[in-house]
Amino acid sequence: MKKYLFLFLIPLLFVFSCSNDDDTIANPDLLGKWLLIEQLVDPGDGSGTFQPISSDLELEFLAGGILQVSNGSLCSLAIESEGNSTESYSIDENVITVDCDNFVGISFEIKEGMLFLYFACIEGCAQKYEKLP
Repeated sequence: MKKYLFLFLIPLLFVFSCSNDDDTIANPDLLGKWLLIEQLVDPGDGSGTFQPISSDLELEFLAGGILQVSNGSLCSLAIESEGNSTESYSIDENVITVDCDNFVGISFEIKEGMLFLYFACIEGCAQKYEKLP
């Protein structure tokens, strides 16, 4: 009897040890196109608020860890047009990591249909995006 139990348990170990790496690539709510609409303006005392800005910076998060950036870059907080780029990204515990020199991850959250990116800065540095259809 023990011999049959052992033969039954081995396939179960293989099933439970396999993982689907596609699930860890992206949060399904993150996938799609996002337009930058506001940037956090903080005088350095934590009293900052999001202010509307005129920008055509778009982010498109694709499955498989591909990020297409139009009219800007995630490697800087500049909102001026910097051209287009295709980056790779990964997500670990609500932190987006992109391929930028000397750059740490960008924390993010999605609330009320908006994407908030929080950059590592001495003062508050954040951007707000709305999802495009």
